[in-house]
Amino acid sequence: MGLTPMMQQYLSTHEKVPDAILMFRLGDFYEMFFDDALTASRELEIALTGRDCGLEERAPMCGVPYHAAENYIARLVEKGHKVAICEQMEDPATAKGIVHRDIIRVVSPGTISDTAHLAAKQNNFLMALCLDGGSLGLSYLDISTGECFVTELSGRDLIPRGMDEIAKVGPAEILMNPALYKAEGVVKTLEARSGAMVSLYPAAAFNEKNATKRLLDQFKVYSLLSLGLEDHHSALRATGALLGYVEETQKQVLGHINHLNCYKPDEFMVLDTATRRNLELTETLRSGEKRGSLLWVLDQTVTAMGGRLLRRWLEAPLLSLPAIQDRQQRIAEFIQNPGALPEIKKILSKVYDLERICGKIAFGSVSPKDMLSLGQSIEALGQLGECFATIDAPQWKGLFTQGDLLEDIHTLIDAAINPDAPLVIKDGNVIKTGYHPEIDSYREAGDKGKDWIRDLEIKEREATGIKSLKVKYNRIFGYFIEVTKTNLDQVPETYIRKQTLANAERYFTPELKEMETRILGAEEKLAQLEYQVFTEIRDKLLSQIARIQGRARDIAFCDTLYALAVVALQNHYVCPILKEEGPMEIIAGRHPVVEALIGSDAYITNDCLLDGEDMRVMLITGPNMAGKSTYIRQVAIITLMAQIGSFVPADAATMGITDRIFTRVGASDDLATGQSTFMVEMTEVSNILKNATAKSLVILDEIGRGTSTFDGISIAWAVVEYLWDAETIGAKTLFATHYHELTELESLKPGIVNYSIGVKETAQGVVFLRKIKPGSADQSYGIEVAKLAGFPRKVTHRAQAILKHLEAGEDTYISDMAAAEAPPFADDQVNIFNMAVATEPEVSPEELEVLSDIRELDINEMTPMEAMMALHRLNKRLKE
Repeated sequence: MGLTPMMQQYLSTHEKVPDAILMFRLGDFYEMFFDDALTASRELEIALTGRDCGLEERAPMCGVPYHAAENYIARLVEKGHKVAICEQMEDPATAKGIVHRDIIRVVSPGTISDTAHLAAKQNNFLMALCLDGGSLGLSYLDISTGECFVTELSGRDLIPRGMDEIAKVGPAEILMNPALYKAEGVVKTLEARSGAMVSLYPAAAFNEKNATKRLLDQFKVYSLLSLGLEDHHSALRATGALLGYVEETQKQVLGHINHLNCYKPDEFMVLDTATRRNLELTETLRSGEKRGSLLWVLDQTVTAMGGRLLRRWLEAPLLSLPAIQDRQQRIAEFIQNPGALPEIKKILSKVYDLERICGKIAFGSVSPKDMLSLGQSIEALGQLGECFATIDAPQWKGLFTQGDLLEDIHTLIDAAINPDAPLVIKDGNVIKTGYHPEIDSYREAGDKGKDWIRDLEIKEREATGIKSLKVKYNRIFGYFIEVTKTNLDQVPETYIRKQTLANAERYFTPELKEMETRILGAEEKLAQLEYQVFTEIRDKLLSQIARIQGRARDIAFCDTLYALAVVALQNHYVCPILKEEGPMEIIAGRHPVVEALIGSDAYITNDCLLDGEDMRVMLITGPNMAGKSTYIRQVAIITLMAQIGSFVPADAATMGITDRIFTRVGASDDLATGQSTFMVEMTEVSNILKNATAKSLVILDEIGRGTSTFDGISIAWAVVEYLWDAETIGAKTLFATHYHELTELESLKPGIVNYSIGVKETAQGVVFLRKIKPGSADQSYGIEVAKLAGFPRKVTHRAQAILKHLEAGEDTYISDMAAAEAPPFADDQVNIFNMAVATEPEVSPEELEVLSDIRELDINEMTPMEAMMALHRLNKRLKE
């Protein structure tokens, strides 16, 4: 037995996309067979059946309705699969032999274009990487918006630096040339850390000659010089492969990819992967949610375009002082005109996602509603100009009161598209009456015919005396006269039977048949002509995409700075003074996220002075839970906010441009590369020591805690000295530690200054004041924190006894500790962690409930910030 012709066609088609699940159109379904069926049925949780294929065993089969396919495709892609769509290329009713089919599109994580399955305020990037000798090219684009970026890295540490750039972009899918794909550990590490689909792409796709031709054709330029790629061979090859993959999977050249943003990494502050993670820029460290991140605080954007731009700004702070000051001035103009902000928000709320509408135009999937949304957004563009003309905002006036307002595009849409147009063109009534005379004539003919049908029903009821007689229509039988069986004796002989039902008979007359032909003919011609005219309008818009995209970028820019202005006003942020070089001075600084979570009234502000000379390194001691981690992160976040052009949470701030921010906070292992917690810590510190400069900001928390005490102290001491030494690095550094031995450095190295977190001891225990003060802490209060965490009293008493021996420094402390006993409980001492079962009348039910909540806290699973929030909430409840 041999395969059936249809199954032969299926398998030969599948050979074109061996790494994809093939959705094969059969009638009203997309069917999948063999291994694809097994995978799809499992992933989609749909029934698995079988089909005769010409072999002894039936082929496993499953399918999904074609009209609902997009949802199923999105689910498969979300689970890490590629999906190839194989469509019928001819009408099965007129085809001779087997229907011709072909692949019309391949959908992968980086090529999703359906906006229903994309996050509105987040780009979905496809990236290509090309390792070429001593350089690494990175090119990435968002196929839904047409935004395309490219850069090239060279010099030492190519792979680690490439990993940091990839972390900044956060692509959904990555293509690699063979040289990079075969590099040890690269694929495994990327898949584990980025979550992207990583694929080997053939070396031929990275051919430089082909890449050059493809770029010149795509971006319509005569020379690579126009694109800034004349001497960047790996970047050129990566971009050529990227565009080739898009053309290969989408089966077309996309007109909205018309601008290449070629940038140099040294134009932006470098943030390595650890720093992005530790500062929780766009998602929280623990849960991966937006809430609790810096983006959550700052994102007051109104449009999806502004939201995506703000995210990119956070990932790439500026190093250009003029560019930073330009953003500051524009924010200041908003703040100086607070009365205009509600009107600006109202106007921006009318703007749709123009970038993704342009993508739909390029794909040919734009709907009538999308065109109306485009028209409304263009109206808002003019309204912004009018608004800025009435206020003192010279920077914004220049952007929106002059230049291209796209009036011709708005005029076209307003004249051509019915304001009540349906979501899809096949539903008809899309083209506005008066735009196209022939459409109007067909529509009039159809309307008159339907009026004639209504009149016919009235006339026939009167002529026959049948009150229940109706003239109806359906897609299969057309128009007919329906009479119930109880009235059949009154049916005229001129009626011709058309269909018999259980309770009625259906008839037609020659006159009705003639009118049916006229009506249906007019409707069919109307539908065809409307579609033709609609595609002509779409093509006109396609030719103007670059203009629309240019104004879309302006609106996104405006929206992003509007958002930063609103946040600054709401939270009393100030404009920082930035200089090319100079000391960092932050007066009454605040952590923007913590402040948003607990409220400004409860937040304790702190200063920071790092002048690079007398105050180069702040050595911060104090207990856990006191706020050291929050403080050092706060300084880093204020620095980062300043360099995206934002105002900052402080009473005043002055600082020089920072080239890099480095962080090493917390303990974590790296299962992807098999590294222990301590090895990860040492690797990250090594990266800092190799790459920090005198213009860098370094924040370190608890270095050396993953090994023995003496090893840890020695490592931490040497790291502090190396960062402090101007001949090696001389970076501005905040170093939080429990190693009190390090406080001796203040007297040995000028420029290292001790600071500590204020603590107040009371009869009930310690109170963390959250205030940074000069000097070192005299103890760590670790046992007090253990008490707060709910340790059994026997454990904390035993720990106190052991601590006394350790602090005494006896040589025989091990044998002494074995015999040492914890001090007995005082009769009048209250065991607060056992109060749930106590009977003292002075303990209220509310206090017992708080104590119960304390016992349920798992301190080992909480970050310092989460623990501080929990304590704040409990303290507030007790006060209430």
